[in-house]
Amino acid sequence: MKKLLLSTSAAVLLVGCGNNGAKKFGLDIEYPDLNYTGDGSFNDNGRRSGINRFVLDLGSVDLSDDSSHIYDLKGLPDVKFICYLRLDHPLPLQGSPKEFKRDKTVVEMKLVDGESAIFSESAQLKDWIWSGTVGALKSDLYTSQTVFTPDKTKTYKLTVKTAVANSESLKVEIILMGGGWKAP
Repeated sequence: MKKLLLSTSAAVLLVGCGNNGAKKFGLDIEYPDLNYTGDGSFNDNGRRSGINRFVLDLGSVDLSDDSSHIYDLKGLPDVKFICYLRLDHPLPLQGSPKEFKRDKTVVEMKLVDGESAIFSESAQLKDWIWSGTVGALKSDLYTSQTVFTPDKTKTYKLTVKTAVANSESLKVEIILMGGGWKAP
């Protein structure tokens, strides 16, 4: 009876912990070899996550300067990811916001695997798709080109370049999100 109680308690703890519990009690069944070792801060929100189970935060970039930033991505799980520019600007009800003054700033995002280009996008911010939660203080911008499914055995380089339309400061975070039981 004591063994049954201990086994039941352990099972309840494992089920209730999502993937955070995997660090304490073993590997995730679906991603047993998950081991992200690239740049940024990688977070697994657990197997109960409907969308955006995996979130990679590569930090912030100031779009007020012409610049180029390169990130190494190693060990991403093989789920569909979307590369976003997260900026401090409320999401409009439809389309891109009318009062956003940096819409002509050009951002180039390129992902390569060795010498092969996985995607390459270069567009003014007004042409990116604005997404997120209506009423939130931040918006996530992406394009149909900034979506990819990595091969977990490969290393990728993500380059983000900016061309300035004016010198007004605008910081964005580079975020990759993907996975979840509702995600395609």
